[in-house]
Amino acid sequence: MTILTDIISLLVGITFSILLPIVVCFHRKRVYVRWAKIISIMACIAGLGWGILGLVLWHSSIVTSDSFRLEGIKGMLGGICIGLALSVMIAKPYEKRVA
Repeated sequence: MTILTDIISLLVGITFSILLPIVVCFHRKRVYVRWAKIISIMACIAGLGWGILGLVLWHSSIVTSDSFRLEGIKGMLGGICIGLALSVMIAKPYEKRVA
């Protein structure tokens, strides 16, 4: 992957991980259940951790065993974020608000 692709994927991932709890907690037409709100916040934390580790590893050019460990943690956080976000989207844990 090129440097531009890395930067774009990091920024898109960070943006969507921030938007998920905002949409779930403050949606006007849907009322989400409590567990979906908590899971979306946890997905946001994991997504932000993934993005921060991605930026840190992008700036460091030294390849050591520590950077391999950080890459593993970054991948794990990304997987947790995607899994939690998909669980909220697939379950559709909301009720439509009647005006």
